[in-house]
Amino acid sequence: MSAFELPDQAPRLFAQERHNEVIIFLGCRRDESPGNYGNPKCARCEQSGIECIRTAPRKFRHTVSGASPAGYRTLQYVDETSKFGDTSPTEMSFPSPKTLDSSAHAQSLSPLNSDGGTSTLFGAFSSHLLVPPHLPWPQTGPKDACLLRYFVEYLARWFDLCDPERHFVKAIPQLARGSEPLRHAILAVSARHFSTLPKEKQGRILEEYGLQQDLAINEETVIYYHNKCITDLRALASEPEALMDEILLATVVILRFYEELDSPFIDLPTETAIHGLHVFVEAQAKLALSTPGLRQAVFWVGFRQEFHVAFSQQRPIRLPLSITTPYLIWDPAADHIWTNRLLIICAYALQYCYDDQPAAPDRYYELIDLHNRWLQCRPPSFSPVYYEPADHDRGDLFPRIWYLDDCHIVASQSLGLLNILLTAYSPHIPRVGPLCRQSMDIMNAKLRSTVFEICGIALSNRQSPPAFTTLCIAINICGDRFTDLREQQALMEVLVSTTRETNYWPTTVSQTRLKEVWGWHA
Repeated sequence: MSAFELPDQAPRLFAQERHNEVIIFLGCRRDESPGNYGNPKCARCEQSGIECIRTAPRKFRHTVSGASPAGYRTLQYVDETSKFGDTSPTEMSFPSPKTLDSSAHAQSLSPLNSDGGTSTLFGAFSSHLLVPPHLPWPQTGPKDACLLRYFVEYLARWFDLCDPERHFVKAIPQLARGSEPLRHAILAVSARHFSTLPKEKQGRILEEYGLQQDLAINEETVIYYHNKCITDLRALASEPEALMDEILLATVVILRFYEELDSPFIDLPTETAIHGLHVFVEAQAKLALSTPGLRQAVFWVGFRQEFHVAFSQQRPIRLPLSITTPYLIWDPAADHIWTNRLLIICAYALQYCYDDQPAAPDRYYELIDLHNRWLQCRPPSFSPVYYEPADHDRGDLFPRIWYLDDCHIVASQSLGLLNILLTAYSPHIPRVGPLCRQSMDIMNAKLRSTVFEICGIALSNRQSPPAFTTLCIAINICGDRFTDLREQQALMEVLVSTTRETNYWPTTVSQTRLKEVWGWHA
């Protein structure tokens, strides 16, 4: 029970929240104990010269009502303090915390309506009441609050790269109020990322947040929240409507990112994360593609994650690509939609390259046509704002390519990954014969050039840290094609600096494997 002080002239307000019930107690001011309704006479009654009647408090209850619209809860108002008039309950429908943000929640409980007048919700006392303005999340301590804020300020951009509405910054954290699986996924991924930072940087962030420097966010914290999230998902696995829940789709997408931080496209992810991603994305794909909003934004994050994992593991995308066919059109559209169209072409390329059934050569030429048509039809905004080619004579191996929008960076690097596939799996490369070696040399030169370009995009656009994710993927796949020591050293420095400077993407395993491939330990 928490009490909120009001002036002596006003009734006293007490609020308690437990489970799905909110009770607001409203009664005369007696003493400092909300349970004491005995003498002495309250200041308000004494000043007004009226009898101070000892009665029970007013109660407002949130109850679930079958007649209320979906996603709404009923506020039951029970006036137990009035001696006169109708004391029957009054019901009003309010959005549940699942669909209500904090500002709207505060406004709905405010005694002042939107026109500046006085609400009649509290009857005769309405002109004297002030509802407490700060209603914190239940069971949210400093550590949880720190990790939630860290997610919004540092990690949400990873997900919102191609979402102009920024759902992972604005909507997802608010939905976590009413969804324990989503909240635990956010806390797990924030704890994993935060725990990898140097102690000095952790200290600066905690100081910025005004929190204690000894706030322990460590491996134990990471495992705790991750296990809680897995437990939540398992408990919901048997519910028939769970697969179509867009909030749970967001949960598995965030959980998948957690797995990427633990083993970034090197080792196979856990069965829970990868299977959960496939199941939810496939189940909600048709509805997501046809309905703009949160579900569609989360779907494309999951689709992009699956593309990166499939490219790294050299396998087809484990989603039925037929569901994306209606989306692959050439009508004018926003830039982020053009980026998503390119991702579909990339997915088709993976299917061509790694499908168990050998594809006909005609399919390769269809991919080339899709690649060229996308380049011809894309808006001019996808062109870089600045381009400077690499100067190998000066020792500068990476071009400078500047972009002004995250979705343009995603598109440009995805185009590079697509070119790697189309180059490596070209049917024009002879497998044997005198021209085989010459063709392989040409192919390897193209692959190296594409990797340098992908790296140059990331290095030129440090304002978008996720670009280094794609950089690492490209180096991991094509690193064996680099035989020149100077080029090898340049790529190794990029990997080392990715971990050293940004502290968000572990590359130790990649470095070890490349050193073995290049024979650095010999």
